[in-house]
Amino acid sequence: MPAPRINPARRSPDEIAATDSYQPGDRVWVYRDRTWQAGIVSDTSPESAVVIRGGQRGVQEETVTAPHLMVRDDEYVYLDTVTYV
Repeated sequence: MPAPRINPARRSPDEIAATDSYQPGDRVWVYRDRTWQAGIVSDTSPESAVVIRGGQRGVQEETVTAPHLMVRDDEYVYLDTVTYV
């Protein structure tokens, strides 16, 4: 499945999973810099999730909210073959 094309602001609240429904190590799409990028969940709370994502500046860890996350089924060797959590 390719990266989503929807803007997080246009997502229906019914299709947005709570951040604490994700588990460390889950593969996700992360919306940053106006694009969906592959990421891995590092930690979660009811309000936000810490994710590791690959970007133009290498691998970054950051905190995001639920509308900016989606489940990812695709494998990205650069991210998914290293243990971060």
